[in-house]
Amino acid sequence: MDEEKRPLFNLKAVVRETGVAAATLRTWERRYGLPRPQRAPSGRRLYSQRDIETVRWLTLCQSRGMTIGQAVALWQSLTEAGKEPLLEVRRTAAEQSPLQGEALARCREAWVAACLAFDESAADAAFGQALALVPPEVACLEVLQKGLAEIGEAWYQGHATVHQEHFASALAALRVQTLLAIVPPVSRADPLLVVCPPGETHTFGPLLLTYLLRRAGWRAIYLGADLPVEEVEAAVRRAAPRWVIASACQLPPVVDVQALGLRLQGRVLLAFGGRIFNLLPALRSRIAGYFLGEGLNEAAARLEEWSARPPALPAIDPVSAEYRRAQALYLEQEWPIKTRVLSLLSAHPLTCDLPTWLPEYTFSHLRAALMLGDMELADAYVDWLRGLRDGFSLPAGWVGPFLEAYLGGIEQHMGGDGALLTGWLSRHIGGTSQDGDGGR
Repeated sequence: MDEEKRPLFNLKAVVRETGVAAATLRTWERRYGLPRPQRAPSGRRLYSQRDIETVRWLTLCQSRGMTIGQAVALWQSLTEAGKEPLLEVRRTAAEQSPLQGEALARCREAWVAACLAFDESAADAAFGQALALVPPEVACLEVLQKGLAEIGEAWYQGHATVHQEHFASALAALRVQTLLAIVPPVSRADPLLVVCPPGETHTFGPLLLTYLLRRAGWRAIYLGADLPVEEVEAAVRRAAPRWVIASACQLPPVVDVQALGLRLQGRVLLAFGGRIFNLLPALRSRIAGYFLGEGLNEAAARLEEWSARPPALPAIDPVSAEYRRAQALYLEQEWPIKTRVLSLLSAHPLTCDLPTWLPEYTFSHLRAALMLGDMELADAYVDWLRGLRDGFSLPAGWVGPFLEAYLGGIEQHMGGDGALLTGWLSRHIGGTSQDGDGGR
């Protein structure tokens, strides 16, 4: 039997997948003969993936102004003409009509507002409306992924809190996990692993990628957040995947993505992506693997193409001898440097009451740029610091003294051998004094 037509889903699963009420589904079946579920021996309705796509097709027609009767008549006329009605609902997000895009934007706005108000029911209702308009892949990308990006930006601007962002992230992840539970059986036997390297706690993107890949027929195995490189290697030995996909949203985890690519080279193909690779394209040439593209919707198609004919592995930019010497000394002196920097921060009136996580977060970015062989990779982080709000009462002019503390600690413990770091810090301290910490 064609997998698309195999009766696998109960009525509750179809309601959850499409956002259409159970009573409405039964009415459509009785009056119009669509969808056409089969019956289990117990008499329960069992729906196929094609039935679910049929319901989405009908709701898409309704969103364009048709009555359900008109939508069914169109389905019948297309079928009688030998055409496949479901091709319409399988369009990509880029092919959305303007009206459909506006409707999705309203769903996203409602979802974000509900998350900020901790209203789980309203958030689920908003996402359910999106599911009634478009396939679940598009709804996840347009409502959940973009909605989380909006909430993250609101946190950065001081208009949302950390706990609001965490609530929204958890809710979005739960929704994708629910969709994952009802994905039809995959069509590919060979597995691929989706991993987050050490320090990477942003897991929604990799989780959503896992769902998109399974919808495309891949046997994608998601291994969760903050996974040590050695554990990824152990998983590779056990699962024998053809591909490992690593995701990073921030600079520090890229160091381990780089290490993973080198350690897997010659055994398993590595693909990678994430927000930081979009923000800093120069990072892509530091990884022994294949960049998946800037959008999650590109990933399945690229893997399909590469699996048929893998391109040559891109050349990797080497780390200079100067950087390797600085790396070795920094790692040797890291703890004394941190102790000195924290002492200087606590003694300055503009930096003594900063968020407790900020000093270590900054160290992780400086160290990552040094390990990756280019301090300019951390430039964007300083720009981020200058605009930071996070709901804290950060004092005007704090960024300059903050960076000066790092300069003082590195000068004391690395001396002239720390010129790569101190030169970079001095440049940003000078820029900070000129622009007033981003206009604060």
